[in-house]
Amino acid sequence: MELDKILKEVETKRKPEWDKDVPRLVLYADFMGFKNRVFSSNHSEIKSLLVDFNKSWHNRLKPLQLSGDLKFAQFSDSILVVVNGTDAKMFNIISKAAICMMHEALKIKFGIKGVIAQGTFSFDAAMGLYFGRPLVDAYLLHEEIKYYGIVVHHSAENTVKNNIGPENPYIKSDIYIDRGKVAHYHLCWNLINENLSPENITPLCTTIPLHMGVSS
Repeated sequence: MELDKILKEVETKRKPEWDKDVPRLVLYADFMGFKNRVFSSNHSEIKSLLVDFNKSWHNRLKPLQLSGDLKFAQFSDSILVVVNGTDAKMFNIISKAAICMMHEALKIKFGIKGVIAQGTFSFDAAMGLYFGRPLVDAYLLHEEIKYYGIVVHHSAENTVKNNIGPENPYIKSDIYIDRGKVAHYHLCWNLINENLSPENITPLCTTIPLHMGVSS
């Protein structure tokens, strides 16, 4: 027990504070077809959907937030998720957060398009300051891809290659973009169940009609 305590203290001391500008993994995502849904539905219906998503997704994130290494923000249908580093633990946390996001969006029948990038990033919720190259990289690739899911920007590619596993399944294949196709790693979230254990839930995913369209 004493050794566990010492190791935990050492890990805590090594962990960068959130007010430090350090390399971090960043996920930028939004709902597909949100703009069309806003035009075709009344305000209260959209609000109800977002509240339902927020409650369920935030509840799913609670175990991943226990270490204090995950933060997130949401504006309308755009979602930002950041972890405090780029090591195997941080990769595991952001991958699981992305999987939970996809699961919960599926329940309200929305597809999600997102990108994970890596680089120096500032996250200051008190000041409302979310800034860094990885967010720009994620946003620009997000605008290009024609794919519903979580794609990996090349800045995070080595981190993904070094940490792929059964509980964090990624595959590299061609993804459609504005100018044709390009190879990227993407998260196989459909191979993980709601308990975050390996299971192919693809048949369930394909039975739910999604609201697709132009992203806001």
